[in-house]
Amino acid sequence: MLISFRLFRQQQPDTIALCKDIFYVFEVQPEYRFRYISPSLDDHMGKGVAAASYMDPDECFARIHPEDIEVLMSKISGDCDYDQPFRQRWRTNDGTYVWFEEYATPICENGQIVAIQGVIRNIDEQLKSQQALLDQYRIDALTGLGNRHAFNEAVHTLDQEKTAYGVILLDLNELKELNDRFGHAVGDALLEQTGLCIRRLTDHGYRIGGDEFVLIDESPSIELFEGFVEHVRSTFATHEIGLAIGAVHTTTGRRVDDVLHEADEQMYQEKMNDRSSRQHGLMRLKQ
Repeated sequence: MLISFRLFRQQQPDTIALCKDIFYVFEVQPEYRFRYISPSLDDHMGKGVAAASYMDPDECFARIHPEDIEVLMSKISGDCDYDQPFRQRWRTNDGTYVWFEEYATPICENGQIVAIQGVIRNIDEQLKSQQALLDQYRIDALTGLGNRHAFNEAVHTLDQEKTAYGVILLDLNELKELNDRFGHAVGDALLEQTGLCIRRLTDHGYRIGGDEFVLIDESPSIELFEGFVEHVRSTFATHEIGLAIGAVHTTTGRRVDDVLHEADEQMYQEKMNDRSSRQHGLMRLKQ
């Protein structure tokens, strides 16, 4: 394998020089050292990285992301599946980490790995594009909160974990009236403000309908959960956003759908009480 790679270098040097992929041969025995690294490494990592790696084989160990060091060590030791690609992050000269995907092949003598040869490809932009598409699928564009897809994923996780949690269901009181009276631009502004408030309150907020929102709270006790609910109420009161709330906490491993149903009943009752109170107030004013 090592001989074939050398012949490849000798016969097609221009191809390798122009290729953006990174080719390498790294010797493990009798000592760590790079026998070959493509000059294209500098295109991805910064000027001088290839030369520095030739001089000091520890350069690659210093640059790999701390969470990916096990990937690097498994590749060198042989404790891995070489038929699968390796994904890892490497620190560039400007201090940022870039994702790479690598296909590696061990070179063995007498049953021991003496070297690793492989090809590495920069997949950072590809992963960013995939993440952007995933965000479009999971994030509500208007409020910046998780959408119904993201909420369903959260529900599935909660049903699997069987841990204590609380659910807060919110329903805006004035969205339909604002849309009918002033147009959807004003209604959208209210939704955006609601999303901003929720994002400041929690990382687990979701818009599951036109004017319905869910907050999932991981408080282990009912006392902590009730305190969070009051904080939610006071936050929206401060911003003069009218809404009805249904809040339920559970430590019994109940299905999320059942907890949501109970919270929905609470929210509906609060909404009816608020509507009745407002109508009563109007009647008193007319008298």
